[in-house]
Order: sequence, then C-alpha cells, then structure tokens
Amino acid sequence: MLSPFVQRKLASAFYKYDQEKNGLLEKEDLQLIAKRIAESFGLKKEDSKYQEILDTYAKVWDHYLSAADTDGDGKVSLIEFLEVREKMPPSQLEKNQEVNKLMFDCLDIDGSGTISFKEYEIFLKALGETNEESIKRAFESIDINKNGSISRDEYAKIRSDYGSSEDPEDPSKWFLGSF
Repeated sequence: MLSPFVQRKLASAFYKYDQEKNGLLEKEDLQLIAKRIAESFGLKKEDSKYQEILDTYAKVWDHYLSAADTDGDGKVSLIEFLEVREKMPPSQLEKNQEVNKLMFDCLDIDGSGTISFKEYEIFLKALGETNEESIKRAFESIDINKNGSISRDEYAKIRSDYGSSEDPEDPSKWFLGSF
C-alpha cells in the first residue's frame, strides 16, 4: 500500500497534470502541457522537435496513464491514478524509465545533455507553477550535484523517486515544484 506521503505527492502530480481542472486526467491534458513546453521554447508546429515533444507526452498516456483508465472512458480519476501506481509491478517501473528518458529530451532543447534552469523553468510553468521562488527551490533541490544543471541521471533518479520515496527530506519531492 502506498504511504500517505507518497499518496500526497502523487495527488499533487495528478492535479498539476490535470490542465482542464476537472478532476480527471485525459490525453488532452498532456497534449496541452506538451504544446506549452514546445511553444515556450519558441518552436513552431512545423518543427520536428515540436512534434517530438507532443509525441512523447502521448507516450506518457499510452505507456502509463492508459493503464489507469480501468473503465476505458479515456479519463483517469485520482483513485484510478493511485490504484494503478500501487499495483505497478517493478517491470512497469523499468518501462517507465524509457519514457522518462524521452521526457528529459523534451526539456534538453539545446541538446547539451543537461537541463538548465531556464529549460526546467519552462517545464514547471507549463504545469502551472507560477511562484518563482518555488521554481528556483525546486531546481536547486533536484540539482543533486549542485553544478547548475540537471543531468540525465539526476533527472531519472528524481523522477523515479518522486513516486516512490518515503523520505520527506528527499529532494525528489520538489520535482514538480511547490509541494
């Protein structure tokens, strides 16, 4: 069973991804986030990177959230979201790592192999985070080695730990901004 702390983090993620604010996650919520990210980077619809970002967020639905849509209505409630995470086998967590790598690439827009503060800020703002101090604190918290950027390994660890770490002091709790 998921601990209350992990449930709270997952609920926070759920509501950040629920862009329509209707209490349900839908593929369209993820597409809105993807479009905001792409457009914030100055990409146009005809750019291949724009489409890559949209495709990646569609994969998030296909590889993770569609499993939570137990009644097949194209919508995931918070209860469904928590239940699928609770029942997720370790093999699925490994598959999610592949999608996490793609999500990293969506943010590493300059192809440097790291995510800069500006790139991460675009991600959090796409989720609706508006508090500049929270954005700064989130970035500083998840920059584990304190070198001013987020490596692929740091990103993968933090993203994975966000949904599993029981430690209230773990920096992963800041992955999606204010908590």
